[in-house]
Amino acid sequence: METVKQIPYGVADFESVIERDLYYVDKTMYLAELEKQPDTLIFIRPRRFGKSLFISMMRAYYDKSKAKDFDNLFGSLWIGSHPTPLRNHYQVLYLDFSKILGNIDVLEEKFDQYLRRQLDDFVRKYADDYPDYFKKDFFESTSGTDKLIMISIHADRLRIPMYLIIDEYDNFTNVVLSEHGEAIYHNMTHASGFYREVFKKFKGM
Repeated sequence: METVKQIPYGVADFESVIERDLYYVDKTMYLAELEKQPDTLIFIRPRRFGKSLFISMMRAYYDKSKAKDFDNLFGSLWIGSHPTPLRNHYQVLYLDFSKILGNIDVLEEKFDQYLRRQLDDFVRKYADDYPDYFKKDFFESTSGTDKLIMISIHADRLRIPMYLIIDEYDNFTNVVLSEHGEAIYHNMTHASGFYREVFKKFKGM
């Protein structure tokens, strides 16, 4: 009797879905199409339409540190037989803004804290690509935005290709808007608001 695969409801980790042999609808053929699009992509499909699972698949496909796992993860999928030139080509910086929690009074601090921790993990992951003097200065910094600028400068200088993926980019801003009103939301996302300032740095990269 054929074993029926489990449906990965609520599972947004592509590697877990493949390794556990859960039911997966192959959408890897869209990677080749996405690479023909402009550099900045925004997925705005409704909730529960698989956005997080799709970008988790993108992370596994483009991350240079996952090159050794390519056959295990993608061998049975469309892209496994039709890899693009950008397969496992990038340092991938992944951010999930739904992880940022806290009262409005500490939201900026929590945002910077989350950014610091993700960037620290990022540099440890790709430590072999960066010189020792950079890593020393980087880990001594206590500012998430400062760390982001440092990575940007050195990646550009060393010609390191990077891929930025942000999941739930509007999650906590929507909470601010619904719970604290338009004025506070506007202060955070416009003019010199911290959220706008960080995205300006992302754009510059």
